[in-house]
Amino acid sequence: MLDYEKQAFLRMLQATMSMYDKTATAETVSLWWGLLKEYSFADVEIAFSRYLRSSEGRFSPKPASVIDIINSMRPDGRPGADEAWAMIPMDEYASAVMTQEMAEALHIAQPLLDAGDKIAARMAFKEAYSRIVESNKSAGVKSSWFPSLGQDKSGQEAVLAEAIRLGRLSADHAIGLIAPDKVAPMLQSAGEEKLALEYKMPSAEEAMKKIQEWKAILKKDAKDD
Repeated sequence: MLDYEKQAFLRMLQATMSMYDKTATAETVSLWWGLLKEYSFADVEIAFSRYLRSSEGRFSPKPASVIDIINSMRPDGRPGADEAWAMIPMDEYASAVMTQEMAEALHIAQPLLDAGDKIAARMAFKEAYSRIVESNKSAGVKSSWFPSLGQDKSGQEAVLAEAIRLGRLSADHAIGLIAPDKVAPMLQSAGEEKLALEYKMPSAEEAMKKIQEWKAILKKDAKDD
């Protein structure tokens, strides 16, 4: 939030606390501001309003409750622990687009995977992932996605297309990761129809027709000379 929004936030917090016969002390304001300053004032204001109208509104709000409402309004795109585990490539052939947080949690669970204990590895991954995500959220760290492409090239196109569609990778980034003849189909699958046309490979007939057109132009130019 900007400085002028800080003043509006101060007034809102003071008014809210007064509804519960409480006073927003300097320490209280400082605590709230430190936890909510990374969010827009518009989202914070809506979250306060929703809290006051909810069943929890009988009690004075806590920062965690307001942050939960904001996160539900503006999900940050991080998958839950179960979904994240399901996205992890289990061998060198599979492809995935994953977050740095998923990679860190996988590093912790990898020894159990290597030992063949998939159940324990899953539990270790979920625990580590949830802890890392919560720590990053508290520190205001955004999730970052990166491709992990396996040896099976046939599975790369679908994984990259899904990542583009969900906004996890840019089309430009994904285009440079696969063979030229796979680019247009990938972009079509991702819903990037207009961009796909720019990368559409000409058929053999189209290529031959174009060659004949160029030959005719060159022949005509030679006659004119």
